[in-house]
Amino acid sequence: MRFHNLDLNLLVVLDSLLSERSVSQTAQELRLTQPAISNALSRLRLHFEDDLMVQVGRKMVPTPFAESLAEPVRQALDDLRRIVVTRSEFDPSVAERTFTFVCSDYVFSVLLTGAIQKLASIAPRIRIQVLLSTDLTRGLLSEGKVDFMVVPERRGDPQHPSTPVFNDRFACIAWSQNPLIGNVLTLEKYLELEHVSVVLGPHNPPHIEQESLDIQGVVRKIAVHAPTFNAVAEAVVGGNLIATVHARAAELYAARLPIKVYPPPVEIATFVECLQWHKNKQSDAGTIWMRDFLVNHARDL
Repeated sequence: MRFHNLDLNLLVVLDSLLSERSVSQTAQELRLTQPAISNALSRLRLHFEDDLMVQVGRKMVPTPFAESLAEPVRQALDDLRRIVVTRSEFDPSVAERTFTFVCSDYVFSVLLTGAIQKLASIAPRIRIQVLLSTDLTRGLLSEGKVDFMVVPERRGDPQHPSTPVFNDRFACIAWSQNPLIGNVLTLEKYLELEHVSVVLGPHNPPHIEQESLDIQGVVRKIAVHAPTFNAVAEAVVGGNLIATVHARAAELYAARLPIKVYPPPVEIATFVECLQWHKNKQSDAGTIWMRDFLVNHARDL
């Protein structure tokens, strides 16, 4: 489709180039060839009478004029996507659609694994793609590259709508044969033993339990930083390390690993996990259906 002598498909390419700043990565994202992207960039340059993207080292850098186009182009495409995806109804039994989520492996285990099992029977053609939460995935919802984000309420993006899905508290875990702990985990032993914690990215804010401990001046001896929440349980088995984890996850770990679960000997705040979606998909029937499905599924947890 042409609008004022511009093929509107070129705006999709421009939006991706401004985001990826690479012809090859844009080609990969849009599933086109690199020559096709280069040709599209040439046509954009001709139309706007500006270089738009210039090569600096190994990256392409937008010109000032291209920078000024970034926001209006993104907004225009978001508006078009909202119109295109709007449907009067959504039939999950026949719908063919992929929903992409950003969440932690903890949320995947506690919420999404059971949801995926249900979807297999009621929505067999729906596909689920999950990206693990890191400091690199924070902006994907606002960029329209994912459908949903599941994060603690305090970590949500205030620019987009959300709804609570479940709450949780914290528990401590240790190997069931740990000789240094009896039937009760005392504060003295909690401070004496070494811990396993989690780091989801170098720029991520402290986890909820760490914030609670910091407020109270409680300092743990952290010996191991695991890459995911689920890896923490594996790390305590067979040794003297302990860990503070989400209580729902602790129940799952205890069902398949030789670990004991203890109440924390220090007060740690409870929290609520929220489901977020892009504001431009507020009226999309598929988004509404998936949101309601997950909220109802969470009630059965």
